[in-house]
Amino acid sequence: MFAFVCLAVSGCATNPATGARQIAPIMSPADEAKAGAAAHPKILKAYGGAYNDEELGAYVAGVTARIVRVTNHPDGPYQVTILDSPVINAFALPGGYVYVTRGLMSLANDEAELASVIGHEIGHVAARHSAQRHTAAVGTSVLGAVLGAVVGSGAVNQIFGIGGQGLLASYSRDQEYEADLLGVRYLAAAGYDPYAAADFLGSMNANESLEAKIRNMPERDGQISWLASHPATPARIEAALVHARETGIGRSAGARNRDVYLSAIDNMLYGDNPAEGIVRENRFVHPVLRFAFDAPKGFAIVNAPSQVSIQGPERTLAKFDMGAKTAGQEIGDYLGTVWASGVRIGPVERFTVNGMKAATSTTVIGNYNARLVAIEFASEKTGRFILGTLPETGQKYAPALQEMVMSFRKISATEAQAAKPLRLRVVTARQGDSVASLARHMGYAQHQVERFRVLNGLSASDGISPGARYKIVAE
Repeated sequence: MFAFVCLAVSGCATNPATGARQIAPIMSPADEAKAGAAAHPKILKAYGGAYNDEELGAYVAGVTARIVRVTNHPDGPYQVTILDSPVINAFALPGGYVYVTRGLMSLANDEAELASVIGHEIGHVAARHSAQRHTAAVGTSVLGAVLGAVVGSGAVNQIFGIGGQGLLASYSRDQEYEADLLGVRYLAAAGYDPYAAADFLGSMNANESLEAKIRNMPERDGQISWLASHPATPARIEAALVHARETGIGRSAGARNRDVYLSAIDNMLYGDNPAEGIVRENRFVHPVLRFAFDAPKGFAIVNAPSQVSIQGPERTLAKFDMGAKTAGQEIGDYLGTVWASGVRIGPVERFTVNGMKAATSTTVIGNYNARLVAIEFASEKTGRFILGTLPETGQKYAPALQEMVMSFRKISATEAQAAKPLRLRVVTARQGDSVASLARHMGYAQHQVERFRVLNGLSASDGISPGARYKIVAE
């Protein structure tokens, strides 16, 4: 039966990375390379561009080359890019485009853990998983559809696609496990500790749990991270451990290169790039455009290059962005005829927000009751909020969302200058230092100890070793 399916679709072929028999992809390697090249600029736009640090970029390229040399295509070509994004993510596109965010690099604790992520992503490319997905969905543009979810069009219809940045979310469970297997094999063959893959998955789980706690949300509810497309389930972590044991290499027998890695990421930008705005606890400040607003207590702010997402209890959502309007156009007319063009909305009401003219109306977006708010920030620029609540919550969150809108304000040059970015700092523990004493240097008012432990891959029972190096986050 399987042989018949192979012949009926496109014939059988041997997977170049695993040696297994599979349906032959109808997408050629040349087509894959073309698709990856077309997607590359869209990825850069969606993730804030490449991180501007040539030395760090060369270091990551060297780690990638070390992995590539032990794959079935040791000559590549592969092109690695560090994305200037605090989002914890990594992926690879057909044609050898490999991406890691600085957010993911900040969570990794050594070179082997970074190599494990890169190896996993190269495993997807080497096994031609994207081409297999294309074959499984003949007649559809899988890559184009997925990229549409990542980049977004700015249309109101897509405004609540919070999880859209899970770029390769349609990989099958078997493909994820296959990429895990290949990644661990690459680690071992390249001389790294093969147990680093399981260690990093553990850190990802710990980070996800902490983020859920901070946001007061269920784990993986509306997340934007590597786990959105690479779920680190206990079964998957155990499988990674099995793969590591199968290499015959003992734990810590392979290279970890912790000190080299920590030196490479020392002083790396952490969190938001000021050019895209900065999140501080429940406040969003844009020092370049010079505005700010406050999210309600219990809500979390997620910043992205083109918009700001606000996530609240009971799946309450909001998004903010800036829009262009014609000078002289009345703000209510702009809302009804330009921003919400083609959308059925209720009556438009006018009001003011901290001296700025504003307009609002209601509509329905998917399962959400939504309110649109446009604020005239300048003659040709508007601040725009979309507020969404589920029908079953009624007006429960309306006052808090209204308070957020009314907090939108212009800021002075002095306040803008005070909004400094956070950076990852590597410090050496001294005699007498403890988790608590080092955590006090974290640039957050809340959850300092928990953030420090997760950032450094420490369990609840782990202590500090004098002379060892640790990561903190500070201005």
